[in-house]
Amino acid sequence: MINYDESEKLVSQHIANGDTDAAVKLLFKMIVQCAREKNFTKAEQLRDRMLEVDPMALDEIISSAEIIEEEKSQSLDPIHMQIWSKLYGMLDAEEKNELYYLLQDTVLGVNQTVFSQGKLNTNLYFINQGQLKMIYQDKAGDVLLYTLGPGQLAGQENFFSNTVCTTSLISLSNVNLKYLSKDALLKWKKEFPALEQKLFDFCAGFQNATALLQSKKMDRRALKRVKISGKGLFKLLDKAGKPIAKTFKGHLSDISVGGLSFEIRISKEETARLLLGRRISIAFNYSNSIPNISIDQIGIIVGIYPFPFEDYSIHVKFDKMLDQPVINAIQRA
Repeated sequence: MINYDESEKLVSQHIANGDTDAAVKLLFKMIVQCAREKNFTKAEQLRDRMLEVDPMALDEIISSAEIIEEEKSQSLDPIHMQIWSKLYGMLDAEEKNELYYLLQDTVLGVNQTVFSQGKLNTNLYFINQGQLKMIYQDKAGDVLLYTLGPGQLAGQENFFSNTVCTTSLISLSNVNLKYLSKDALLKWKKEFPALEQKLFDFCAGFQNATALLQSKKMDRRALKRVKISGKGLFKLLDKAGKPIAKTFKGHLSDISVGGLSFEIRISKEETARLLLGRRISIAFNYSNSIPNISIDQIGIIVGIYPFPFEDYSIHVKFDKMLDQPVINAIQRA
């Protein structure tokens, strides 16, 4: 095993004595050991030094680059590579390693913010594990735009432009993700000029925040709502559809074939926001119609709107649409 401190001193002595061949040979040995130890930052620093010592040591320069790239390729996380196989399939070997080793890891707990609406965050996020919610905050309240999971991206608009975030991204569960700093784009302009365009083309295949906002406005107008009164029974569910809290009651407000809204009292705004993006079961009997209408649905909470005196309007989108005759009967009643 090479002792790096002693070897670097010896390299300096060889250079001082004018023996560049000996310095290059020792630097090459150090690079190989660093690469095999997966210390790629150190290996590349030593290679840069070798280039300074003797730019014409082509055998060692080329061989050391190949060894570093080969060791990098063997160290790629197979789970990450499988999730993002389509992206990495667009890249050559050097581009693949360049992207992978610039990515930084982040682990989040439940209800942690990745980026916030109105603030600057130019990272590009690659979700490997867990679920997150993308929300939009307007004057009326919070709106769920989308839920994201493994194999999905976030932040692409801000990564490729210079704008503040138009939405917020918050974890719904424990999350494992990688992110790429925008500084990479400056680095690639000289070293990997094709990589930015390839990444841009890949990101273009994902729905962005602007498109989500536009579609949400269309969704709001698409389905006719009718007023409804009475109480419903509600249960929050986990990802597997199992209850995660006790049944609670809420006052029904309106309903359409695609969802409904109800009102509940919540003392803390933070608690209300935790509901956004959660799955929920809904059950109630509507006795005002003949015959009585029984509703038993599963959905996702897509909107939270505050009222005075700690009341909140909760908006739910059904997994499966109701039959239109059910809505017609409620409207007649």
